[in-house]
Amino acid sequence: MQWLLTLESDRDPIVLCRLMNIFRRKGLEIETMALGAKPEVYSLMAVVDSPESEIDHIFNFLRGTDGVRGVSFYLHEPSKDATFIFVESSETSENLKRIQKAFPESKVIFASHGKYLVEVPSGASLETQAGMDAPAFLPFSRVKTSQQHRKMELVGAAS
Repeated sequence: MQWLLTLESDRDPIVLCRLMNIFRRKGLEIETMALGAKPEVYSLMAVVDSPESEIDHIFNFLRGTDGVRGVSFYLHEPSKDATFIFVESSETSENLKRIQKAFPESKVIFASHGKYLVEVPSGASLETQAGMDAPAFLPFSRVKTSQQHRKMELVGAAS
């Protein structure tokens, strides 16, 4: 099952090494991943594949990992039910501009190296927007988030 994972961690490379080891041990297949940094924190976003039966276990395991400050995960959903869109774009951010034009109230949650997580208004549908069914647009719905992660804005997010 395809899902999207976002997390924040202490700005310590050892935490990143632990996370990569966890991904390997838990059998997560990383489709794409982006990392952003501030002086005190790293933000990581990844589209991954794993068995559906493992998602709850992985979420709880990650949020209990030393150095991880917050974890959220989002399940791939039909576009009519999505409230978040993962956008893969070139350096010119053409695809991001299309989302922002189609959904002026949208908010960029994460941005790094042409990969964006965008929150769109509830009830908005990609299906009604021409060209939004391309592989560069993956619709998701947030399923779980740790309490402290709700209040955090990931590194790289634009206001």
